Amino acid sequence: MTDRPENWDDRDGWNRFFAAELSAGHPAFHPHFIVLRFRSFVHKKGGRIWFPGCGLDPYPRTYAEQGCHVLATDFSSVAVRYQQQQAAAFLTENEAGTLNATFDVAEQDFTHEAPEGTFDVVINCRAFQGLSSSAMRAAAVHFYAALRPGGAAILDTINVQGSGRREMEDSLMTAGFYIPFQKSESWYRQRLESTGIVYGMVMGRPRIPNWGQYPAEEFSELAGRDQQIIDSFTAEYERRRQEESDEVKATIDNPKTIVAHVVYATG
Repeated sequence: MTDRPENWDDRDGWNRFFAAELSAGHPAFHPHFIVLRFRSFVHKKGGRIWFPGCGLDPYPRTYAEQGCHVLATDFSSVAVRYQQQQAAAFLTENEAGTLNATFDVAEQDFTHEAPEGTFDVVINCRAFQGLSSSAMRAAAVHFYAALRPGGAAILDTINVQGSGRREMEDSLMTAGFYIPFQKSESWYRQRLESTGIVYGMVMGRPRIPNWGQYPAEEFSELAGRDQQIIDSFTAEYERRRQEESDEVKATIDNPKTIVAHVVYATG
């Protein structure tokens, strides 16, 4: 099995990876309910979506089938050919034009440019967190430029911890995005990291993983102690989020605000 390239700028590496996935007969599909979890949000925003770094994801075709106007892009020619096949199949299914939807595909590097046109939503599925710092900053600028005032970007990630999380958010805010609850989240992470305790975020809450930081026979006791320490910040964190909620609502309700929602998934 071919692994994902360590260097996410490696176009040839991604071509090899996607070709191997297709040859093995298992593109990186997700359960249908996960694919559609942004559906109501997208329709509310207007339904024009750019999927940068689409890879072999089912998202573009699925959202076209939901009546959206979709552009899927990737810098991998293998991924682009696959998505073009999906677009052709969609067009065949919608030959009678019963759906007011479109599904376009283009070979493009979202760290170098934004596509022509303006979108309501940008959805980037696990194609951002592994970029280099400079590529991440450039991508954030292009995502922002592609959106209309009041639009939004959704960045679906997996297992992002510590400094990687801050770097992602910093690049988005520098590009002009508003990230809801950034103040309270930043305070919380700073307090957690100030303890020096090894932790991981699971479903938005810090948990103590067994990463060999303690002898096996002492792990249960010491992990319990550590969990109590990091849990001591929870009440203040929740108070700060509540305090920030009015500001967040007012900012999001501003028709000119362009928001970035970062989904920190686990698994």
